[in-house]
Amino acid sequence: MPRFSFARSQDIRWVLLLLLVFAPSTFAQVGDTALKIVVVDLDRVVANSSLGQQLQSRLEQFQQQIKSEVEQIQNQARDIRQRAADGVNTLSEEKLQLLQQEYEDKMIALQRFQNDKQIEGQKMQQEGLRQIEQQLEPVFSSIRDDYQLDLILNKVPGVVVMAGERADITQLVIDRLNQAP
Repeated sequence: MPRFSFARSQDIRWVLLLLLVFAPSTFAQVGDTALKIVVVDLDRVVANSSLGQQLQSRLEQFQQQIKSEVEQIQNQARDIRQRAADGVNTLSEEKLQLLQQEYEDKMIALQRFQNDKQIEGQKMQQEGLRQIEQQLEPVFSSIRDDYQLDLILNKVPGVVVMAGERADITQLVIDRLNQAP
């Protein structure tokens, strides 16, 4: 699955850089209270949650269906090509050209089909991820409130340089997401 993120990692990097450069003491503490910052690996949440696994299953079924249809079209094209090869000495030049044109049309149709299905699969994946994101919003709100967290970061390489096990709430998020209605 492609990387899942709520915000562009480039934007997050700039925010963190600004916090580190201009307010180092604020980053760790506001007044007398230390900030509670945790990380979550959203890719792992998507991959290991029941919603993510359902999405993966739907995408795999979709790919299998496409593979079957592509093989069918390829077989039809191969049959046309074979008829042309078998008829090289017996068919008229006009019939051979018609078969060649039929073969080329079939190959163009195959390319269009594959392109259309690729776009359809991408839309299916994006919609599935959007649905998971909607399900995650109340989960994050609940965890934030339950643990009195100030900041929840996506554990993206380059954004989160290092995080201890205590700060990683990925499994908690997966568990709560799986329990959500």
